[in-house]
Formats: sequence, structure tokens, C-alpha cells
Amino acid sequence: MSAKEEETIVDKAIGNPAFDQMFGYHIFFRRAAIPVTLFIIGLLTYTLVDPYFSSDTALTIAFVLVGLSLGPILSLERYVGVILSRK
Repeated sequence: MSAKEEETIVDKAIGNPAFDQMFGYHIFFRRAAIPVTLFIIGLLTYTLVDPYFSSDTALTIAFVLVGLSLGPILSLERYVGVILSRK
């Protein structure tokens, strides 16, 4: 990519009114908070399930629960964005 193309990509993200939601923190939540939330869900699940199952089974259960929680977390983030854009 040339320097001109990279500038336009950044300018599109910064100048886009869709990213003005949540007082400019929308990009932060999409890039940092969602993966951190998934990581915490995985650690919590593994910690709670590990005493009752073998380590491999607990890890598999944690992976499955994190995978199943990805859709609801992204849907909740979109819902919050829609609610905030109406105000």
C-alpha cells in the first residue's frame, strides 16, 4: 500500500461519524475491550471447571464457552451502538 492509501484509511476511520459514538471510545472498545472480555471469560471458565475435569477437558470447555459468547458480545456491542446513535 502506498502512503496515500494508508492516509485515506486512517482518515476514513477518524472522520467517520459512526466512530463518534461513545465519545470516541468506540474504536477502543472494538479493538481492546472485546478481546479482553473474551480472555477473562476463558480464564474464569477454565478456573471454575478445572477442579472437576481433567486439564484438557477444562480447556476444551473454556474454548467452547468463549466461542459461544463471541456472538452475544458482538451483538450487545452493536445494540449499544444503535441505542447511542439514536440519542
